Amino acid sequence: MSSPSRIERISPGLESPSPSTPPIAGAESPDARPTVVSKLLVAGEMEFVASIVDAVFRPLKDYFARTFGYKIIGDRLGVSWENRTPRERAGMLYRVLTKMNFVLLLDDLWEPLNFQMLGIPVPKHNSKSKIVLTTRIEDVCDRMDVRRKIRMECLPWEPAWELFREKVGEHLMYSSMEIQEQAKTLAKKCGGLPLALITVGRAMASKRTEKEWKHAITVLKVAPWQLLGMEMGVLMPLKNSYDCLPSDKLRLCLLYCSLFPEESSISKDWVIGYCIGEGFIDDLYTDMDEIYNKGHDLLGVLKIASLLQTGDDEDHISMHPMVRAMALWIASDYGTKETKWLVRAGVGLKEAPGAEKWCDAERISFMRNNILELYERPNCPLLKTLMLQVNPALDKICDGFFQFMPSLRVLDLSHTSINELPSGISALVELQYLDLYNTNIKSLPRELGALVTLRFLLLSHMPLELIPSGVISSLTMLQVLYMDLSYGDWKVDSSGNGVEFQELESLRRLKILDITIQSLEALERLSLSYRLVGSTRNLLIKACASITKIELPSSRLWKNMIGLKRVWIASCINLEEVIIDGSTKTDPMYTLPDISLKSRGDLSNNNQPVLPNLQNIILQTLHKVRIIYKSGCVQNITSLYIWYCHGLEELITLCDEEQVTVGNSSEQAAGTFRDITPFPNLKELYLHGLANFRALCSSTCLLRFPLLESLKIVECPKLKKLKLSVGNLNAVQCTREWWDALEWDDAEVKASYETLFRPLH
Repeated sequence: MSSPSRIERISPGLESPSPSTPPIAGAESPDARPTVVSKLLVAGEMEFVASIVDAVFRPLKDYFARTFGYKIIGDRLGVSWENRTPRERAGMLYRVLTKMNFVLLLDDLWEPLNFQMLGIPVPKHNSKSKIVLTTRIEDVCDRMDVRRKIRMECLPWEPAWELFREKVGEHLMYSSMEIQEQAKTLAKKCGGLPLALITVGRAMASKRTEKEWKHAITVLKVAPWQLLGMEMGVLMPLKNSYDCLPSDKLRLCLLYCSLFPEESSISKDWVIGYCIGEGFIDDLYTDMDEIYNKGHDLLGVLKIASLLQTGDDEDHISMHPMVRAMALWIASDYGTKETKWLVRAGVGLKEAPGAEKWCDAERISFMRNNILELYERPNCPLLKTLMLQVNPALDKICDGFFQFMPSLRVLDLSHTSINELPSGISALVELQYLDLYNTNIKSLPRELGALVTLRFLLLSHMPLELIPSGVISSLTMLQVLYMDLSYGDWKVDSSGNGVEFQELESLRRLKILDITIQSLEALERLSLSYRLVGSTRNLLIKACASITKIELPSSRLWKNMIGLKRVWIASCINLEEVIIDGSTKTDPMYTLPDISLKSRGDLSNNNQPVLPNLQNIILQTLHKVRIIYKSGCVQNITSLYIWYCHGLEELITLCDEEQVTVGNSSEQAAGTFRDITPFPNLKELYLHGLANFRALCSSTCLLRFPLLESLKIVECPKLKKLKLSVGNLNAVQCTREWWDALEWDDAEVKASYETLFRPLH
């Protein structure tokens, strides 16, 4: 906060006559108090300025801290508090301060203060008096009714680089181009944090060779506490925020985030799933949505404490490099046990560290590397988490690899090239979370059924063809099962050759299901299964030759799928119509021909909305399909993807009844169009590989997307006009060649769209 721009951001709040308590919230930085105090005194506007350091009022129950704060104020005012009770001191202070203009600076608060109890008058309207506080915890501001919050972000690159050069020394910095390049890398790893820039800069001031600088970069990646001055200068001050977290669950959750690569954007749901598997987030709630909500709340508290940041979007989080360094330092028992948390994530490993380094590890993360093979059998009696995901070349794990990991609870092998699980996996008797997403595994081993404690099993996006009978039904503790774009050959009654659908229905604890369906019989069985229908979140209907029509949203097929978020329909060669019909009257046989719907009775309230959580629809490789508009809308859809549906000529086709109504209307006679809004909340529309696509809607109506933000069009050569009504559209992604060939009604319309063009990369 020593830079002039930061002082300037604070000053208007001090000078304005309106009552405010402007805080300075953010990460550790050099002290701004002397600059602020001297500015106010020189201006001559304040009769009394007091600066209270972080020892004051922390914690409030600390009598010495309170009396020390009163001593600072008393010395400045020339008032003695000796032999006064706290109540008497508060009364005296209140009477003195109400008679003068004052600024009270409270630095590094960790919990809210009760000004009335302390005798500090809160400035009224039109008063020049101000109370200024700094805190690393945004919640402190909210609980003290702060009227103006100023977040002190880390330094941008230019001032950060300037500060780092200053501490290293210009002469050394420019002694060679190699050192200068290494210095820039090192400075960037400080993430703009002034404390880190100063500490690391000073530590490097005596390093004269390129190899010394390269070594420092490695140390900062792997064991940052080993760099001179880091423990006392950076990690200890940051640890204060960690120590003030109100629960061990929060501390463990924060440490867990350090297993991910530096500066990565981390999916909140990933972290929460891992933490549930580890036991950090208990299942006090039986509803999995509530458990995830608890996880989101924990991550929110860590963000409020400035220990986590927003990642690429609101569904992701990130960790400042120095906060991550602090977390790894704590996890390694303050640097005394470097392999306790063996973290080498995203550092370019081609080979895993030797098995002897795994022996004392409790958590291991080798994610996002280039490891080719795991050929040793490590003995890891304490290991609870093993993260090997995103090693795309990893295709071999030796048999018996997992044999000596009896405490393992979380195992992530996703985004690797393994084509089978090694023998001995049944030894993982405590395993609760297994992720095999996007691997090359075609067959699950029978011994997987021995993992009876498993709560999360992620099998999506893999060419799974064989699951031995009884494996699924053996996993009686399973709560989350992901199998979209995966195995789908379910056997229903006498039809099909695969796993009995009944095995899924036997999972009494199952709360979240993503599933692939490849037969009409299995789709019907799913829609009628009281145990599975409410748990289904993502549904892929793939290669169902018997389906000719699907109706949204009011078909009886969807009636009880209250948790469904995405419908993906692919490669159904005879599917001709996807019908938008929001009316309450539906033909129960309309979407499932030749199948009798033998309902067990209403599984849900007849008055509840249908598909209330459906947000995404994907239509892929459906060569005969048309999207027919009949009535109403699909209310909550936010994204619609249509890929390689070569027979589709227009996005929305009016049904015959609608065509007649519009054709006979006075509006049509007058040359106007009927407006239809089939997806009132659609934000993203993606059209790709539609060889015969000519129009977004028929010539008799105008398609409205009031909330559409992004339109992406790729390989639609016959689409020549953009005829739609949009309110919030901010981007049309396409090739420049296609954009330039578009036909416009007039130059004004073309000009209005020109600013929306975004070239495809």
